[in-house]
Amino acid sequence: MVTVCLLSARTSVAQNSPAPVSIVITHVTVINPGTSSVQANQTVVIAGDYIISVSNSTNVKISNARLIDATGQYLIPGLWDMHVHSAFGDWFPGGRDIILPLFIANGVTGVRDMGGDTLVLLEWRKEISSGQIIGPRMIISGPMLDGYLPNGKLRFPSSVAITTPASAVAAVDSLKKQGVDFIKVQSVISHDAYLAAAAEAHKQGLPIVGHVPDKVRIKEVVEAGQKSIEHLMGIFEGCSTEEDKFIKGEGNLKLLLTTQDSERCNALTRLLAQNQTWQVPTLAWQRGGTFLDQRDLKHQPLDKYVPAYWRDVTWRRFTDEMMPDLVRDPLPLRQEYFSRNLQMVGALHRAGVPFMAGTDTAPGVYIIPGFSLHDELTNFVEAGFTTMESLQTATSNPAKFLGRESSFGSVAPGKIADLVLLTANPLENIRNTQKISAVIAKGRFFDPAALDAMLRQVEQAAKGK
Repeated sequence: MVTVCLLSARTSVAQNSPAPVSIVITHVTVINPGTSSVQANQTVVIAGDYIISVSNSTNVKISNARLIDATGQYLIPGLWDMHVHSAFGDWFPGGRDIILPLFIANGVTGVRDMGGDTLVLLEWRKEISSGQIIGPRMIISGPMLDGYLPNGKLRFPSSVAITTPASAVAAVDSLKKQGVDFIKVQSVISHDAYLAAAAEAHKQGLPIVGHVPDKVRIKEVVEAGQKSIEHLMGIFEGCSTEEDKFIKGEGNLKLLLTTQDSERCNALTRLLAQNQTWQVPTLAWQRGGTFLDQRDLKHQPLDKYVPAYWRDVTWRRFTDEMMPDLVRDPLPLRQEYFSRNLQMVGALHRAGVPFMAGTDTAPGVYIIPGFSLHDELTNFVEAGFTTMESLQTATSNPAKFLGRESSFGSVAPGKIADLVLLTANPLENIRNTQKISAVIAKGRFFDPAALDAMLRQVEQAAKGK
């Protein structure tokens, strides 16, 4: 018998109220993806921000606790989206009131922001930590390192112009002083400037991650010690017998798919596995972008959470830029390309290349914060991951990548209490990660009523943007 001073499990926790001193979750099945363990009928005790105990004991005596009878439910670590942009210049107004709570409402308790406004993100992180606003833990890069386009402009906001190796070194040093967690590189940075940025990042003790720049071979990126590669960039080019043409900017999709060489690909796969170069394929956006002309963008089920500015200005700009090149490639060719993306992810995974889930929200057209991470987990299963391996990409793998396994990524005593309670087993169907009955973020308990209220507030905020 669990003896506690109860707060009714049916009582909604107001979003801005502090959590009870303790939370006791009983009769729950605990899933720990990192160790592939499943423990039925567990009692999980949370005090403040931390998990105190996980056991099959029924003799837990705690005063002033909220008791949750989770019979038939499943507890997993909080999810991480490892590729987001939440404060991206003026492109996505409302990030504080829309993007951040949408993550929590979907069980995403941590994000890696891959290009954003440093001061804004640091302030949000402070407010989240103090409980002033609702949002995920944030690991941030600040502005991205990129080069100028032929028109003399930077392609994206939240970017810093890199024109020489010296400017690359200066940018890395400046970002280090600003307190960023890592360095993100974009596509247009030059070959020599990229190598200088990578060397300086290592000197400053900052991981370097991001794109494989247009003028840099993937082999060079791996050898430069880049910790993660986004969007499968450089891999198909590296597998191609015509890689030189792509480096010169002379490639196209048909050439890419018709010049794949198994020996080159096997050697590249071995290099990625040996160096443990993490992959964040952002398959949700890859699929969405590859078939953008096939999507009904006027009737999106999650449109109520989308500000008009996102839809009519930012995403319209993206769509208008992408569409001419997109329709130049026949649909069957694009279908083959995306199929090859799934096959490549499966092959790299089987070879021991590590993966993490990321979505490229919010810049990806209708890649909705929080919601799209669940789509990404489904994509991993489609690529050949088991459901447990798919869960790893958003839980234990991010913790490992960040060197924070002692704090995150598992349901265990001493770990930070970022957790998601599900009404159905995600190991039976990965889509069950969407069947959320509660989210615990920094020890704060959000039950269905609180989550519904959060979504209603987001919907109202979206109407004003």
